[in-house]
Amino acid sequence: MSTAELLVASTISLVLLGVAAGFFTTQQRAQLVQNAYAESQTVTRAFTDLFSRELRMASYDPTGTALTLSALGATCPSVPQGFVEATPTRVHFKQDLNGNGNTADTGEDVTYYLNGMQIMRQDGAAAAMVLVNGVPPSGLNFRYFNCSNPPGELLPSGSPLALTPAYRDCICKVMVTLTAQLADPQFANIQPLISAVETEVAVRNRSLVNTSF
Repeated sequence: MSTAELLVASTISLVLLGVAAGFFTTQQRAQLVQNAYAESQTVTRAFTDLFSRELRMASYDPTGTALTLSALGATCPSVPQGFVEATPTRVHFKQDLNGNGNTADTGEDVTYYLNGMQIMRQDGAAAAMVLVNGVPPSGLNFRYFNCSNPPGELLPSGSPLALTPAYRDCICKVMVTLTAQLADPQFANIQPLISAVETEVAVRNRSLVNTSF
C-alpha cells in the first residue's frame, strides 16, 4: 500500500468518524432536550392535577357552620363564602373537608399564587411550598366564571386587579393557564424550552347546586 493510498484511507476514516460523532452528539442533545421537556410537562401537569383536586372542593361546608353564607339579597345568595381572594395570579379558598365545623385542618385553607418565577402553595399558616419553577410574569393566569349557561366571565377590577366579594360568591368555574420555561440543557442562553398547560375546574359545591347565576 502506497503512502497516497494510506493518506486517502485515513482521510475517509476521519470523515466517517466525524460524521458518526456529529450524529451521536445530535442524538444525545435531542435526548437531553426530550428528557428536560418531559420533566417539565410532568411538573406542570402535577400542579394542575393537585390544583384541580383541591379547587373542586372549595366552599364545601357540610355542617353549614364553617363558612358564612352570602346575604339573601346578594347577586349570588345563600352561597358559602369560601373564596377569600381571587386575582389573575392568586386564588385563596377554604373548605371544611372533614365536616368538623371549621377550616383549620390540613388542606382546608389553601392559597395558590405566583411569587417571582415560582408557583407557590400555602396551606393555612404553614410555610409556602414551591410547586413549579421557571414561570415568567405572565405564565400563570386564573380566569373566573359564574354558573350561568353559557358561563359568564367574572372580570377582576381595581388596582391591583381582583374580584370583588360579590363576584367571589358567584365563582363556579376557574380556568388556569400555566406556562413554564426551562433552560435548554445544551444551549441555555439561546431558546428556552416552553411547557404549557390549561385546564378548567368546576367548583363542585356550587356548579352542581346553583344554576341561576
